[in-house]
Amino acid sequence: MDEQELRSLFSAAPPDAPSPTFTRDDVVRESRRQTVRRRNRITAGVSAAALVVAGFGAYGLTSGGTPGSLTAAKDNAAPARSGPGSAQPGDGPLRPEVGGESPNFSSQAPQQGGVGEEKTGQSAEGASGCEQVDGELAIALAGELPGHVDTARAVPGGACSTVSRSAGFPVEGGEVAAAVYPKGIPEVFKSQPAGTVTARAGTASGGVLVLVSVPAAGAAAPYAGEVDRFARRLAPRF
Repeated sequence: MDEQELRSLFSAAPPDAPSPTFTRDDVVRESRRQTVRRRNRITAGVSAAALVVAGFGAYGLTSGGTPGSLTAAKDNAAPARSGPGSAQPGDGPLRPEVGGESPNFSSQAPQQGGVGEEKTGQSAEGASGCEQVDGELAIALAGELPGHVDTARAVPGGACSTVSRSAGFPVEGGEVAAAVYPKGIPEVFKSQPAGTVTARAGTASGGVLVLVSVPAAGAAAPYAGEVDRFARRLAPRF
């Protein structure tokens, strides 16, 4: 083999490999990016599956609970009055009587001004009956009465019944009391002393708010000219 042939062979050999255009740090960064992308795809898939499962569970609870709730509501609903002999809510020995004394009330007129043996009933939100003062109604009524009224002195009041939310306050010259009757429930409470001023107003829930101003013996009904206004301002809150 002569020199010319050797020169030809070397000319035909492939050139040296080009220098790389990336470094080790580039490889590490790209590997990390690919790892993060895979994790994000896995996380998104798991979240979507959890949302689907939660959606089916919520649908099952909603569709499965509604009929039972409606049935319970129908079973617990009070029958509408269809005649003189029809039953009304609270029928029985504890049911208040219209225009007369009821077993729920003392035969004596309530003591005014917190004097005597009358006791303030316990306070509770949404309470009904003549044993407890409705806290929400007591606060609302105290805000309407002139001057400073101590809510701790609240009493169920003379307009209460076994089905109403009630609250009242002894004031100078008598007592001012309110009762909220639910929608469809007749206003039934004990007869009031002579000179009592009564006002009624429809509530926001479709019921009736009754407000009475009961005079003390030998006195005029307190705030007699303001009773209607008090009732109209209180009723929309219930």
